[in-house]
Amino acid sequence: MIARIASILVFLALVGPMHAQTIGSWQRISTKITFPLWDVAFIDSLRGVAVGDYGVILRTKDGGFTWTHTLSDDQFALRNVHFFDDSTGIAAGFRGSIFRSTDGGERWSKVPIPHDVNFPGMCAVGSTVWLAGEEGLVLKSNDRGITWKSINSGSPYLLGSIAFSDEQHGWAASMQRQLLRSTDGGLTWKEQKLTTFLPVTAVHALSANDGLLCGYHGLVMRTSDGGASWAQLSSHQADYMCVATDSTGRGWAVGKRGVVAQGRQENFVWKLFDVLGTKSLYSICFLPNGAAIAVGDEGGVYRLSSIGITDEIPAPGGVAPQQSPPRQEK
Repeated sequence: MIARIASILVFLALVGPMHAQTIGSWQRISTKITFPLWDVAFIDSLRGVAVGDYGVILRTKDGGFTWTHTLSDDQFALRNVHFFDDSTGIAAGFRGSIFRSTDGGERWSKVPIPHDVNFPGMCAVGSTVWLAGEEGLVLKSNDRGITWKSINSGSPYLLGSIAFSDEQHGWAASMQRQLLRSTDGGLTWKEQKLTTFLPVTAVHALSANDGLLCGYHGLVMRTSDGGASWAQLSSHQADYMCVATDSTGRGWAVGKRGVVAQGRQENFVWKLFDVLGTKSLYSICFLPNGAAIAVGDEGGVYRLSSIGITDEIPAPGGVAPQQSPPRQEK
């Protein structure tokens, strides 16, 4: 029954006309999909995959200008996608859905696991991949998602984001403002205190000691001491859903109402970069050729031809930083 309903919804989504729209410096690409896209990853400058609700998997072979779609076998929401190389990739999401591809995303096979829970968080380093989900459950695979080890993080909450900088050091976060730290590859976790009452939506590991996190109401925080302390940074007031860095190390955050913010001054000051309409954005990725792709509500796919655009756009009503001196580089 679930598969039939999802198939009907996809059919209805495909009856809309093709269109392209320029918003700011971005071009919105028509996908004919009307439900949320949660994540996007590119294998190279041409081939990419986006995933979303009802198990939808979109593929592009021309750098994100055109997309084709398919559905996963169980058609549960997929929240994350990652490619280890030019052929092997993994996608994961709700109700224990984990799928692998070994042909660059053309075909996907389900990986059976003994957990029927939601996993909204995923990250990968080398051949190791972690999932984070309900009741603090963390799954870890050392073989690109073929086999999995279950880990109890000790948290009672839904862990919505997880990020590792290497195979040992990482963070996991929940919307209930709980932040966990691991220094042994995710086998054990310790809670770190945050000086904020705002929900944390995403965490991003820059190195073993450096990290960023984002959340609602303009929340952007940074640590340079492994998470022992976090500084709240000046930022455009928006509800951020994802934080990432491009090839130059510059930070980007996307969120509700189509906001795209960019880190300036070594990522210590965050300013509004663009607004892509009124729909939420959930993920952004960067192509080797310098382009960027963001995805979000109502099948939204937005393409920026070059991340080199650095026009200074003032940020109204930023959050005052709690630590003013910038981190000294060694």
